[in-house]
Amino acid sequence: MHGQTVFFSVRNPKDAIQREHMSGAFYETEELEIIAGHFPVGGVFVDIGANVGNHTLYVAKFLHASKIFVFEPNPQAIDILESNIYLNEIEHICDRSFLGVGLSSKKKSGLSMRIPPRNLGGSRMVEGEGNLETYRGDELLGDVRPDMIKIDVEGMEIDVLHGLSGIIEQCSPKMFIEVNNENSEQFSQWLKTHSYKILQEYKRYRSNTNYLIAHV
Repeated sequence: MHGQTVFFSVRNPKDAIQREHMSGAFYETEELEIIAGHFPVGGVFVDIGANVGNHTLYVAKFLHASKIFVFEPNPQAIDILESNIYLNEIEHICDRSFLGVGLSSKKKSGLSMRIPPRNLGGSRMVEGEGNLETYRGDELLGDVRPDMIKIDVEGMEIDVLHGLSGIIEQCSPKMFIEVNNENSEQFSQWLKTHSYKILQEYKRYRSNTNYLIAHV
């Protein structure tokens, strides 16, 4: 693939993302091309909602990131994600310290995952009897200075943005973010408040839109 060998770990061929991987292709190639047009070679990438590593693998193998921080709370996805990282020998650039936790606007505990049987990427964190926790991104990332942050968190994107307020203010990273339709107004207000603008957008599904945004 473009001069690179890429390995995908597939556990469920009926899963939406793994089905693409089984065919030897990346998932959401149009969205990946948008990221490629704005990510600097050798940059630092933060993948929030990494799932099985589709975007992480692409950024590592084809955009030559110097460091990738992966966030994923879903234990089923983490198992495949770690396999993909090791199969492709990118563990030296992937910081996996934050696997098993989620990001939000504040610390919460007792959360669990709601996992659709054929769509790991559609998993959601829900309140209930669980052992998962969320944290503010500022608290975990500390002095990390990302060039780009990707956010795909199934409706929690506004909370995640609020939890990254310090890093966003300090670094003004470009962001690639999936926004659910019900959060569109809040997202528009966030853009105005933080002086960000939409550079590109792509709508694959009726329920959400992906935006590439940058500080003005």
